[in-house]
Amino acid sequence: MAASGSIGPGKFSKGRAPEVPGASALIVFLLSHRTAAISCLLLITLLSCGFVGLLHVDPGVESLLPAEGKNLRVLREFNATFASDEIIVLALHSPRLFSTEGLKRLDGLTREAERLPNVTRVLSPTNAKDLEGDALGPFPLVPYERVAKGEWSPEELGRRLAAHPLFGGLLVSSDASTAAILIEVRRLEGNPKYRARLVAQIRQLAAAGAAGMEVHVAGIPVEKVDVADYVKREQRIFAPLIFGLLALVTLLLYRHPAGMLVPLGVVAASLVWTLGLYAAAGRPLNPVTSLITPVVLVVSVAGSIHFLNHYLGARAEGLWREPALERAFRVTRVPCFNAAFTTAIGFGSLLVLPIPAIRDFGMFTAAGVMISYLLTMALTPLLISLLPDFPPRVTRKFKSGPIERALRATIRITCRHPLLATAAAVAVLTVSALGLSRIHTETDLIRSLRRDSPLARATRFIDSHLTGVNSLEILVRGVPLDDPAALARVASFEEKVRSMPGVRKVTGLPDLVSRVNRALHEGNDDFAKLPEGPEAREDLADIGRLLKEQAPAELARFVAPGHGTLRLAARVTALGSAASQQLFARIRRASTLAGLPGIALTGNFVVLSDMSTSLVSNQMRGLAPALLLILAAMAVQLRSLRLGLLSAIPTGAPVLMTYGLMGWLGIPLSVSTAMIASITLGMTDDNTIHLLARFREEFARDGDYEIALAAMMDTSGRAVLFSTLTVAAGFWVGAFSSFLPSVHFAVLTGLTLLLGLLCEAVLLPLTLILFRPLGKPALPGEAPGSRAALAILAWLPMLSFAGTAASAPRAEVLLRDQYGRADGPARHAGIPLLLLYGQPPDLRGMRSWEVRILEKAGSGFQVMRAVDARGVKGKRTEAEVNHRLQRNVPQEIAVLVDWDGELARAYALPDRGLTVTVLDSKGKACATVSGPVRDMTLTRLLDALAQVRAKGACP
Repeated sequence: MAASGSIGPGKFSKGRAPEVPGASALIVFLLSHRTAAISCLLLITLLSCGFVGLLHVDPGVESLLPAEGKNLRVLREFNATFASDEIIVLALHSPRLFSTEGLKRLDGLTREAERLPNVTRVLSPTNAKDLEGDALGPFPLVPYERVAKGEWSPEELGRRLAAHPLFGGLLVSSDASTAAILIEVRRLEGNPKYRARLVAQIRQLAAAGAAGMEVHVAGIPVEKVDVADYVKREQRIFAPLIFGLLALVTLLLYRHPAGMLVPLGVVAASLVWTLGLYAAAGRPLNPVTSLITPVVLVVSVAGSIHFLNHYLGARAEGLWREPALERAFRVTRVPCFNAAFTTAIGFGSLLVLPIPAIRDFGMFTAAGVMISYLLTMALTPLLISLLPDFPPRVTRKFKSGPIERALRATIRITCRHPLLATAAAVAVLTVSALGLSRIHTETDLIRSLRRDSPLARATRFIDSHLTGVNSLEILVRGVPLDDPAALARVASFEEKVRSMPGVRKVTGLPDLVSRVNRALHEGNDDFAKLPEGPEAREDLADIGRLLKEQAPAELARFVAPGHGTLRLAARVTALGSAASQQLFARIRRASTLAGLPGIALTGNFVVLSDMSTSLVSNQMRGLAPALLLILAAMAVQLRSLRLGLLSAIPTGAPVLMTYGLMGWLGIPLSVSTAMIASITLGMTDDNTIHLLARFREEFARDGDYEIALAAMMDTSGRAVLFSTLTVAAGFWVGAFSSFLPSVHFAVLTGLTLLLGLLCEAVLLPLTLILFRPLGKPALPGEAPGSRAALAILAWLPMLSFAGTAASAPRAEVLLRDQYGRADGPARHAGIPLLLLYGQPPDLRGMRSWEVRILEKAGSGFQVMRAVDARGVKGKRTEAEVNHRLQRNVPQEIAVLVDWDGELARAYALPDRGLTVTVLDSKGKACATVSGPVRDMTLTRLLDALAQVRAKGACP
């Protein structure tokens, strides 16, 4: 029957339910009760819209930290003890800054900033307090007041502050042309809007009070506010953009309004329901969960496109509207469910990770995928029945045509030249695997912004002219304040940190004590140091009393009340995650060498760096279980273990190709790009499911692989092509994002989907032809090497994913030393590590190895010692072993105790004997030697160490 004689939408009334043999009961029910069904769906949508209006953006980082993790506990401890480290830097630049007019403006801005709400302290060149001394003793001094009294010129003030040991670089640049006003912000829990209001007020204040000067505003609070604004902006802009693009693409594909309105209706309802559910759960948006919107938008369109294509294919064969709907429902309901289910598994696997934001993203995106399946099966037929029918000019195009002929030609070439196709596929994936080994992790927020953004410009300016915008807080525990030797160790450690790359300034109690000591000696610069000599303890006590009386607020900034915890405040430039992690490792190493093992690094800068690194590594670690779950689900759904396993080839290959391309192009692995694998695995898997479902049906009829493959492309190829192009176009809207990682995510995700389409057209038929999973024997002319090559190819993606997870910073083995301090190789990421491992009697041999290597190789690496305690487990208690080590090993040497052989298993070390292992900056074992020191083994180890120090990775 011709399509033009089809039944119109008015024929589906409640009083005249269609009776078509074999029609789905659900279709019959829906079409018989269209008004009630549409009303119910509309009511849920309106209710969800009400919840969506309650969504807000969380500018904090707590949801991006591991739940109850150490970082969060230390940060809360720091905030409770020393208040917040959130500092806004207002930088002003002018050649005439230290002039009468310039200082007047600086003072006015300082006073205005002090009056702003939620500001705890303001430090600037016009209110900075110093301590001087003369023959009558020390006295407080505000340097700016000497300018007001005419004792100093403005230029003299600039020169003195630029050279000041505490204020130089922090408040005034070396050339006195740039000054900073440091504004400390009070943290308000449960009030997410106060920070945004304060940043806006400071920017308004700077614009009004610093006319004619170059002004920049930066700092961690500004980063949080601007990131939250970017998230909100992109939520407002990208959803309409994606809708518009999806509308354009579907209109071009179907050339009829119904072909556009049906997918968009499903997409809109899916998004509203998902965000409504998210808001109803009381969750705020953050940089990770904000991706729910674009992902749900583009993922939810695929099912309705598959339904539409099968419906139009049935109409092209002459079926009327209701039988065509019934066939489309019957053909798509199981494949669409399987596709949605496996995609949800991919997102659901993120629930095993410890990051609340990632868990929320995985859980609610998985829910959105299943919601989109429900709406595809319910709303799509309802909309098709309500909208004007597709005319014959549209349905005729869904007969077999040029698209199907091109797909069949690809099948024919692949099937008849399997060896050539296999060789090409292996070559491409081998190159991709090599590129994957070159990939690196980088999650620097400033570098992720577009270079011309105000925050990026401000941060670069402050980094180049002053001491940087970021504050790295170091807590030093267990230091008696009246112990000169202990304070001298802190001062030595502080000096080492000050000389590290990226650190511009470090301020702590030793600097404060040195300044007071100078004032006590009539301002003599020779005494700008810690007290020395036999009376040093008494001098420290006097200085402590003086600070408590005359500068209690300054003392409280660096000393925790009631216990011996000191704060060292370091100012650092904007560093990426890799560079910052290397800096943290150097600081921890320096503290151990200085005899200060009980330090803790905290502050927003540390927390954000650790969070970014852990996000990437956790996402990549969650990829392997996701892939295994997807393959297992496919094996069950396809009722064939071999089909399920073989689907790893076309499913995993495009992901491997994309990450390989990232490695060759130098695109770093970030929080956003690490999520490409989880998203695209499930979406590429969707196409595999649809195609394999049709392939099984066709093969059951003909029993011939090539015929079944051609029929598979005839019936499902166009739908797969249309859905992939539409989804890829939706993702590419993200190329306009303010975040470069989001741009990479959008462009590369779309590229991965297109590569997946290519793999479905080439690798899927090639796999089926070579392995013949449904049992038909091989063709007589088949090349014998092809099947072996494909066997390697099948597991190459998964092995490569495992390698990616391994290359990310790891938190694998944590042990405790003889003093109860936790440590492990992962805590020293970013610098080569020498691991000395053996039984307790091997400690002397470890010392010999360490001495010889240090003599030959010098510095540039760290040493970790560990003893295998499995032999004494159950015979000696932990306290006994620790006591023996404390007695026999010098106090400055830490020895980890491995009770269960964790290090031996992690690095494949022998069960007995002394071993020395070189680990690269990513924690990978590069070389291991055993036994006592010998010239040959020492040379081998030194060669490996030299190559690791030169390249940063194993040779």
